[in-house]
Amino acid sequence: MSWLLLTIISVVFRSVYGIMTKVLSNRLSVSVYTQASLLSFSGGVLSVIISPLIGGIHFGHMSLLIVALVIAGQGLGNVAYFSAIKNLTNSTAQIAFSSILVFNTVLGLTFLSLHLSALNVFGLILLMLAILSVITGKIELHRKGVVWMLLAAFLFAVFQLASAQLSKQVSAATYLIIAYFGAAAVVPLLKWRVIAGDIQKANLSIIRIPLLTALPSLGNFLFAYYAYRSAPQPAKVAMLLTAQVVLTVALSYFFLREKSHVLRKASAAALVVVSAIFIKS
Repeated sequence: MSWLLLTIISVVFRSVYGIMTKVLSNRLSVSVYTQASLLSFSGGVLSVIISPLIGGIHFGHMSLLIVALVIAGQGLGNVAYFSAIKNLTNSTAQIAFSSILVFNTVLGLTFLSLHLSALNVFGLILLMLAILSVITGKIELHRKGVVWMLLAAFLFAVFQLASAQLSKQVSAATYLIIAYFGAAAVVPLLKWRVIAGDIQKANLSIIRIPLLTALPSLGNFLFAYYAYRSAPQPAKVAMLLTAQVVLTVALSYFFLREKSHVLRKASAAALVVVSAIFIKS
């Protein structure tokens, strides 16, 4: 399968995942800590089931610092993400989450000796304009939700940077199990009493909805993982993955009935994709 097709499939899975996280946030009446922990645990269970098909589980030589960054980025990032989407519409949340490109660039400058060109800087400016166009004015100014989403974007940028290193050291199955089960374990360290209380009073939806949400999450991770590994220029994969924002806005319109200010949101989503082209050029 070509890297381009793998990337397109990953984009579709990521867009569906965006919809499902909003459904989980709306329908699962538990704390964001429980939502994050259950989602990660469900992803871990699914990873174990398919592990024989994707390289098996082999814990060999790994950098403990990289593992810790993957686990913390995924676990804390999910908490911040769910804290954000409960206060924002899904389309606005996903556009705000595109700020991950900015944080990826900052981390690259700091730790990977990345150098910016004039086109890269122009792309960053376009991206900030796209985000500002939907989180200010009359569309949706919910400062708490926006701040949480910016924090989530930063944490997932750390997660992505560490994941790029960990994926070179372990199989796909091992990577997924570390990321999912590690995140599921770290969140209860923050609010284990709250999570335990939520689980005790919950019904079957507390199992069903996280499992359904974990399916597209797993699909996104897997296809992006193989796209990065097979692409001659991985930067092109990262650029194309931002297209999920446009698809997410469209899916939010049809499935979540988010019909206010659609044109401005769609324009902002398209601007995110354009900015990614300049940032990754």
